[in-house]
Amino acid sequence: MKNLTKKIIAGLIVLSITLPAFSLTAEEVAVKYEENTKYDSSISTATLTIKDNLGTSIQKFKSYAAGNTDTLIEIISGPDRGQKVLRNENSIYLFYPDADQIIRLQGSALKESFMGSDFSYEDLSDDNSILKNYTPKILAETSDTFTLLLTATSRKMAYQMQELIIDKQHFYLKSATLMSSSGRALRSLENSDIEEIDGYYIPKITVMKDLIKQQGSTTMELDSIELNTKINPKTFTKENLSW
Repeated sequence: MKNLTKKIIAGLIVLSITLPAFSLTAEEVAVKYEENTKYDSSISTATLTIKDNLGTSIQKFKSYAAGNTDTLIEIISGPDRGQKVLRNENSIYLFYPDADQIIRLQGSALKESFMGSDFSYEDLSDDNSILKNYTPKILAETSDTFTLLLTATSRKMAYQMQELIIDKQHFYLKSATLMSSSGRALRSLENSDIEEIDGYYIPKITVMKDLIKQQGSTTMELDSIELNTKINPKTFTKENLSW
């Protein structure tokens, strides 16, 4: 009996050595990350610099966002000036000022490039709440970061798997690899120039690359942002698009 007890204790010691001991659970990391990224509302302006085999294009836009469902983007300078994109719940609408026309994007059209960039319209339409849509798992932990693997719980998500590198002190996203269900890397994202704004740690520069096309990159530089500012609900209606 004593020998059996010793073997059990020895086995538990070996198991404790071989299994990684993380300081937080995957769910706790996900919650802290989302606490740093979710605001009641935001109004921001940003510059998109798009580089591909045809050269470089620059667009500036203004964005209004409320919660995790409503977003309005208006191009204020560049080739697509005047064009608007509305995300309302799970629908995406485009307004083209020259044609005075509103188009709803559906199905495969959501995978198309947003303003010729490496971002897709699908990137705007997904509800990216982690615990609602993914099963998280910690792959690694260093003194500075957590590496979190997200596996989608339904087929509706644009990216069925995501590997996130999250800062350990302030829980902002340092980089991400966005993947298919087979683990094929589709897009990569890197954040830099982190600034603390009203207690949130926000990247001023985001670089997105389409790893399938492999023809350049898109840099989004945040010019200004206001957090938790009251926004008129009519901002996020189809009727407002043509104004």
